[in-house]
Order: sequence, then structure tokens, then C-alpha cells
Amino acid sequence: MPYVQSSITGTIRGLIVPIYAPSVLAAIARGGALIALPLFALEIGGGPALAAGVVGLRAAGTMAANLPSGFFASKFGDKVVMLAGLAILVAALGVLTGYASAVTLLISSFVLGVGSGSWIMARLLHITETVRLEQRGRVISVLAGIERGGTLVGPVLAGVAIQTLGYRVVFVSVGVLFLVALLVVLWKTSRAHVRRETRRTLSIIQVVVRFRDTLLKGGSVMLFLSYLRNARMFLLPVWGATIGLSPGEIGLVVSLSSAIDMAMFLPAGMILDHIGRKTNLIACLLLLSIATALLPMTNGFLTFLLVAMLAGLGNGFGTGIFMTLGGDFAPRYGRSEFLGVWRFMGDFGGVVSPFAIGSLAQATSMLVACMSSGALGCFGAILALAFIPETLRAYRIRRELQESGIPRETDSESGSRSESRG
Repeated sequence: MPYVQSSITGTIRGLIVPIYAPSVLAAIARGGALIALPLFALEIGGGPALAAGVVGLRAAGTMAANLPSGFFASKFGDKVVMLAGLAILVAALGVLTGYASAVTLLISSFVLGVGSGSWIMARLLHITETVRLEQRGRVISVLAGIERGGTLVGPVLAGVAIQTLGYRVVFVSVGVLFLVALLVVLWKTSRAHVRRETRRTLSIIQVVVRFRDTLLKGGSVMLFLSYLRNARMFLLPVWGATIGLSPGEIGLVVSLSSAIDMAMFLPAGMILDHIGRKTNLIACLLLLSIATALLPMTNGFLTFLLVAMLAGLGNGFGTGIFMTLGGDFAPRYGRSEFLGVWRFMGDFGGVVSPFAIGSLAQATSMLVACMSSGALGCFGAILALAFIPETLRAYRIRRELQESGIPRETDSESGSRSESRG
């Protein structure tokens, strides 16, 4: 385990080049693609339907990549899947640059989702394998902060470049960023001696059956969390336009909300590793639920801004929680397959959210759509309080036993015991 250090500073320092540096490049590139692709759909005359298809297919591609990525990571190692994901992203941008049409735009959006899902999945497995549990929350929260920074920087750079240089230059630039990230992983991660998974693996069906209790309880809560997070990004611009705010005002509010979200990555990481995972998770669900329910009560810029900032604070509390809990729950055997199923369940909530809320709002009203989403989030918080164990407490118990000299079960014994419980 090349990044296991005595201090969190040493661990993070060891991850700067092999993981954090390519993540910065990929996050900026993905942030730029997020704004460039739907705008390009409008530019070529596709209308809102094509733009919605672009966004939906990208999310569907990310979800579809989780299970096969977990399977291939167990066979070939996490580094191979990281490189494959980045290569897919480069290829998708290359196709889009050379053949810009509605069909290639839709296909490229789905393929971009597949590449992103593979890259994110393998990167999570890498961190789970190489970082100790009591440091994992802070390591992943820093990574999540980088991702949020990309969603701030990427769209701004892409928007300016589109106006001045055109879409083709933006697509080429995004592809180059992904390519540089690939080269960094190829160069530096090999020196980090990434451990390939040589332990006995499980099939996807075996993982689902054996760990069904964890997936049913924990995965359900993650589904609610993902639903709320995507509801926030969908509802803020839609409701802002509904109450008559200009695109510039809406953009400013969303940016300020995202800035608060990003600023929370260090406090969230400290809470994850020193107080517990459930504190972050429940705070995130409750604050997002309250903000979503309050959104229809806003009728102007100031009230809209306050609710959006509350939503950003709530989402900030959840920085890294999805990946951290997935790594904590992942079993000794079938770890990559488990993480693939875990991410699939969470991403499913993100894919469903915009379509469900939009359909409900059209059939009833925005008030009903927002209130029902807030109620779902509160229900998710109750489930988290009742059914999700505090994984950090389990680590502390093992450490206390070790320091007191009391014999504890070996890794092989604990792995066998967890399988028998599953």
C-alpha cells in the first residue's frame, strides 16, 4: 500500500501527482463539457429536447459503466480501468470534434458518461485499496473538493472560449486535458506500484446476494442522496427562471451556492474522520431537504439566494460521503464488484431525479414537486439514522483492542466471518 503514511499530510502528499493532479485536469475538462455539450445542441438547432437528451445520456452512460468497470478492475487492476476511462473520454471528444452532428453529439454524450464512470469507479477503488480507513474521509473529501472546483472553473473557461474561439476549439481543448490526465496516470501511477487485486473475486450476482443487506439499506439512502443532489442542480435554474430572474442572476446564485459547497470540503473531511460518517450524511440530507422544500417560497433574488446557499451548505456537508461509505462497506473479497454495484445504485437516483421532478411538476405544480423531493430526503435521513452503521466506530474499536494487547481476528478470519454474515 504505497500511500499508507503515519500522518494525513503524508498520505495526501503521496496522492498529489498520481491521483489529485489528473483529477484536477479531468474535473476541469468535464466541467467544460457539461456546459459545452447542451449549448452545442441548441447551436445546431436541436432545441431543448436534444439538450435534455445530451444531459440524460451522459448520466445514463456514467451509470452503465459502474458494473462493468468493477468487473474489469477485479480482472486487470484499477490502473488499467483508470487509463481505459480516460482513453474513452479522449476518443469521444475526438469523434465529436471531427463529426459534429445531432447523432454524434448524443452518442458522444453517452460515451463521455461511460468514460467518466470508469475513471471515477477505478479511482475510488485505488483510494480504497491504498488509504487507511481513518484517513479515507479526508482524502476523498479533498478529491470531492477538486471535483467541485472543476464544476466552477470548467464552465467559465468553456463559456468564454465558446464566445471567442468556437465550439470546435473547446472540444479539442477538453480532449487535450483528458489526454494529459491519461499521460500523468500512465507515468506516475506506475511508480506508485498500484496493487492489482489478486484476491479471490466474486461475480456481480454473488455480491448482490451476499451483501444484499448492506446494499439494500445503505444503497437506498445513497439513492435518496443522489436524487436530492441532482434535484438541486435541476430545480435552481428552473425556479429562478420561473420567478423572473435573468440568466446572469441565476448564474451568479448557482455559482455562489457552488462556492459554499466547494469551501466545505475540508470541514466535511475532518468531520468524516473525527466525528463520524453518519453526521455528514444526515446533515447533508436534512439541509438539502429543507432547501428543496423552501425553494417554492422564494419570490425574489435575495430569498432565492439564501435558499440556494443553504442547499450549497447541505451538499457541502456531504462532500465525499458517497465514496467514503462505499469504500468502508466494500468487502475484502469482491471489492471492485461491490463498488460497481454501490455506484450504480447511487447514480440511478441521479438519472431518475430530473425526469421524475419534471414530470411531477408538469402534472401538478412546482410546489408539489419540491415538497415531495424534500419529503423523500427527510425519509432518507431517517433511514440513515436507523440503518446505516457508523463505520468509523468499528475502526476505533479495532484500534483500542490492538493498543490494549487483546488479540483480534486476522484479516482472513474477519473476511470469512463477514462473508458468512452476508
